[in-house]
Amino acid sequence: MAFFTIHPREMEQIILNKHALVLDVRERESYREGHFRGAYCCPYEEIDGWMRHFNRNRTLLVYCEYGSTSLLAARQLSKCGYEVYTVVGGMQAIRRYNGYD
Repeated sequence: MAFFTIHPREMEQIILNKHALVLDVRERESYREGHFRGAYCCPYEEIDGWMRHFNRNRTLLVYCEYGSTSLLAARQLSKCGYEVYTVVGGMQAIRRYNGYD
């Protein structure tokens, strides 16, 4: 499988059209401080533990704080057979796009 990079404006479309699960791969503390609505807390450091719990037929949309960690997660998940989208710029870009900053 491949992974795709997207802009925050494309998130809603991917979530709706692909029925994607949104995964926040930041540390738990960052997740608790604020996250995209409906996102699951799945820290990257624990990827080996949580990735096997998701159906490989389900599209995943991952983000981190700035986009680099979610890119690593997307690569790893795609190698395991998942269809994955990652948000360029991460939560920082999501916040800017949605007017939170």
